[in-house]
Amino acid sequence: MDRTEELFNKLLDEHPPELILGALDEMSRMKREELLALGKLCKIIDRAEAKSHQPD
Repeated sequence: MDRTEELFNKLLDEHPPELILGALDEMSRMKREELLALGKLCKIIDRAEAKSHQPD
């Protein structure tokens, strides 16, 4: 199983299918540059959340 399929299955386990389909529909309408910027923003948020969960 490749990484994309793993992530998709994880999303399906954690969220209603309607939400995921709506997000995919919305993303299909976005320009490439917008999707890349969104990806960078998600990485920044993931890093910030990981840091906030680390013990002091």
